[in-house]
Amino acid sequence: MGELASFALPKWIDSNKDNSTLALAGSAAPSLSLQDLIDLSTDKETTSANLSIQSLKLSLGPFDGSKPLRQQIAALYDDSVTAEHIFPTHGTTGANALLLQSLLKPGDHVIAMYPCYTQLISLPKSVPGVEVSYWTLGLQDEAQANIQQLQELIRPNTKMIILNNPNNPLGSILPLTTAHEIVNLSRTHGLTVLVDEIFRPLFHAEVTPPSFISLSTPADKIIVTSSMSKAWGLSGTRIGWLATLNTSILTQCSDRGLYTTMALSSIDSVIATEALSDRCRPQILTRHLDIAQRNIALLDAFVESRKGLCEWVRPAAGGTAFIRFLDGERRPVDDVVFCRALQEKKGVLLAPGSLCFGTRGAEDFRGYVRVHITVDPGVMEKSLVAIGEFLDESPE
Repeated sequence: MGELASFALPKWIDSNKDNSTLALAGSAAPSLSLQDLIDLSTDKETTSANLSIQSLKLSLGPFDGSKPLRQQIAALYDDSVTAEHIFPTHGTTGANALLLQSLLKPGDHVIAMYPCYTQLISLPKSVPGVEVSYWTLGLQDEAQANIQQLQELIRPNTKMIILNNPNNPLGSILPLTTAHEIVNLSRTHGLTVLVDEIFRPLFHAEVTPPSFISLSTPADKIIVTSSMSKAWGLSGTRIGWLATLNTSILTQCSDRGLYTTMALSSIDSVIATEALSDRCRPQILTRHLDIAQRNIALLDAFVESRKGLCEWVRPAAGGTAFIRFLDGERRPVDDVVFCRALQEKKGVLLAPGSLCFGTRGAEDFRGYVRVHITVDPGVMEKSLVAIGEFLDESPE
């Protein structure tokens, strides 16, 4: 690997969190304890027994993860996906890194959705001889994706399309027709498609779109990644995975995984397996969707009350929203200056869009901030009051 760009988002959060009283810069659902899992379970006795780890042997587990864990992960998808199509990893970041390291080589060209979680752009850029092009999403028109623009970006040496769906930071999802068109493009041009689906299944409407893996066949080079972090409130377990029907890709990744991680934590695997069981999974998801809906309503009312000073596209999925703040002349504010001043004066921590997601240029996403919509609603309510006061006190 070559030189890596500084990972601005986690550095921003880590360097400012201790001086903030109201944190809205994150993206994961509120963390669950083992007792929370027991309380949420429909069979508390079984869950309690399964989470009793005093007698658990802390030996090195299977390099491809325990079969019960892989079965529970596979159950998140449709019936075409089985435990044999799952390779557990150390978080989604580990899954993405493993895939990119396994599949990219010098001379390859990659097309990445923009904006997206910046790991998905910075890691391929760090591979010597790999070039990255940006497939730019619209920001103020329901984050529309222009499939013609994507098609025009494809070159003879294009190897991979990288997607973040649901999108971080926008909270948008690709229309099903667009998803089908991308799969068809991959077939026509022999492309690999990596889809980071870490925020699935946090969908804020009645319709739940299928995973990209459900649109694929074993002949397709379609891979999806996810983890226990964002939707399931178990970031500390560090359990992620990649899923693909393509056995060749699965073998390439598992072979490299033997060199890099060898195996997962036995304790983490036990916790993740129980959390994804039918006893716990539906209640966890309902809890986090309810939190998101309450926060979206609060944000909707706030943006409506501050017309002319902020604007957004209501998020359709995920744990984040992208809001643009404007000055008195309706010009985008300097989002980094705005976020620093807000944190210093009111203790509210937001993630500035240009710094944390503008990997192409400093002016990209000027005025935008990422807001955490699966935070505790009490924190959201207090934060919006503080932001409102900050706007009232700020000069035009």
